[in-house]
Amino acid sequence: MENSLCILIRRPPYGQIHAAEAIRHIAGALNEGIPTTVLLSDDGVYVARDGQQVGETAWTALAPALLKTIAKGARVLIHAPSAQTRGLVQNEHFIVGAELIAEETFTQTLAAAGAVMVY
Repeated sequence: MENSLCILIRRPPYGQIHAAEAIRHIAGALNEGIPTTVLLSDDGVYVARDGQQVGETAWTALAPALLKTIAKGARVLIHAPSAQTRGLVQNEHFIVGAELIAEETFTQTLAAAGAVMVY
């Protein structure tokens, strides 16, 4: 789709700012009316983990911000092989609205995007 954006998040939600910046860009794209799909792979699958506990760290849980992007129309897709490798294979591990997808759907989504940003 020509005027669509795919944001691929491969890094974990804590310890680096990459995932938080990705969510900021997702919100910005949605505010501009750009159809946006979020792909979570590798350690990025943890961004959609339900019930994140940041404890006394300086980090903010990202799942609530990701939920807001879903409410605004973002499609959030979780690479099932990445989730499985990390012991997260069931939907109850993830926020409501995020979808587990197979490898084939993952690659098709990337190929169909008008633009891809990688974090």
